[in-house]
Amino acid sequence: MVDDGIMVSLGPFSVGIMTDDAHLSQQTIDFYRDFLTDQEPILTVRVDNLSGDAEIPLLPKVFPERIEFDQRGYQGVIDWQTKSASLIQAVKHPLMGLDYFLRVTTAVVAFYAGGLMLHAAAVEREGKAYLFLGYSGAGKTTTARNAPAGSVLNDDLVVLLRSDVGWIVWATPFHNPTQNRPRAGSAPIAKMLYLIKDIKVSLEPPPQGQALAEMVACVPVLTVEASYLKEYLKRCQEILRCIPYYHLHLLPDDSYWSILLEE
Repeated sequence: MVDDGIMVSLGPFSVGIMTDDAHLSQQTIDFYRDFLTDQEPILTVRVDNLSGDAEIPLLPKVFPERIEFDQRGYQGVIDWQTKSASLIQAVKHPLMGLDYFLRVTTAVVAFYAGGLMLHAAAVEREGKAYLFLGYSGAGKTTTARNAPAGSVLNDDLVVLLRSDVGWIVWATPFHNPTQNRPRAGSAPIAKMLYLIKDIKVSLEPPPQGQALAEMVACVPVLTVEASYLKEYLKRCQEILRCIPYYHLHLLPDDSYWSILLEE
């Protein structure tokens, strides 16, 4: 904590949370307990929590260096130029409203750190990370559940950043009750695997253009704005040049691991 705020680790950086709502503050500490840190935050979110029953919006308005929410019961701004963010919410589930705002904040911070946030499950095996991508329902959570205990970094949202040894995947604290609880950590990426349910386990390298389209489709929120999309395309191309990308045809069990580790 800093100045009575809460600092949450989001990869190699942290975001601060300031609120006068004691109940929301305690909920936040409990929910992100494995990702709390004393690291100086790169950005601080001010949260004013009001009584209300509004719904959490689906998408914000995206502008270069600025993200806005402006709906009944949910108004917020993320401003990268001033490294500040604020949220005024009057929603049914305040913790989930804050969690969604932090997800979007993480996407912004990761972008300006030279990386990207990705809808993917990340599993660490033998010091290397395997990323599992796919549309909702493709099997990311199931695949993570079939991984060894303690190996799942996150089964929904991760951050990818460059390093001296190549691209690294970092866990984020985001999850819901149906998913595996994430653990803080990072690992260099060994493979990226787009999931396809099938009757036989196999690996298939897709055409490069298809791989790029699939990967960009897994980048949330910011791709609706042209300047973000242009840069994301470049970064995804860079990643695909140095990290093997496959279609993983799989069964709903752990039989795919023998192929992945052999490869």
